[in-house]
Amino acid sequence: MNFPTRVTAGLVASICALGVPRDSAAIDPGQVAQQALPVLPLATYSSGPAMLQQAMSQLKADVSVKFLDKDYENDVYAREPITNKKVRVSCVRFRANSGFHVAMDPPAYNLTSQQLTITAKFPRIRADSLSFKFMLGPCAWAGSGYGVQLTDVKLVYKARPMLSFDENGACRLAWNNDPNGMAMSIGDLNIIGVQNDLDKLAKDAVREAINYSLDAVFGGALRGELQKVVLDTCGAKRR
Repeated sequence: MNFPTRVTAGLVASICALGVPRDSAAIDPGQVAQQALPVLPLATYSSGPAMLQQAMSQLKADVSVKFLDKDYENDVYAREPITNKKVRVSCVRFRANSGFHVAMDPPAYNLTSQQLTITAKFPRIRADSLSFKFMLGPCAWAGSGYGVQLTDVKLVYKARPMLSFDENGACRLAWNNDPNGMAMSIGDLNIIGVQNDLDKLAKDAVREAINYSLDAVFGGALRGELQKVVLDTCGAKRR
């Protein structure tokens, strides 16, 4: 299909200037090299939606929640009456030793020329027989077990997958970092078997662990799977 010189030049200039065509029809792979498009949203490439669907199908249904390697602290301090120096009088710390697994239903997603939006919902998460270390008063570690229960956990992940092309028409996956990001909300979070003074620290540990683990799924694993699909689909040079 041949475009008039003026129309083709205008199209290329517009795409180069704006980066993201707002209302573009799907672009056929055979036209990419002819139009010399440097970058375009995955959604506007004719095979783009199918490539994303294939990558999404490769995500594991089992999410491994791993706790961060850190201590959560809320130590108690006081001022010495003579020197006015701040000194610690009690240790309040929490450190998780074990993780848990969460079954994930296939997440919903929407791919447009503006962005990719993925929504994953977990109506209820329950994990028991977890282990942790704590300090409560004396600054010495002790060990115990606990459980967690969460309801109405929702994750929304946003990114802008793009395709770049070389002079031979071979494609590569690229990501525009705006508005790339993940937001998570938790309806209710209960810690079972932990003293009240440690409850907030344990909840902070659980929130960070779930946030980190889900980001690894969508910000890491999904990107890797989509990269494989893109290379298999259009990554070879056209001769």
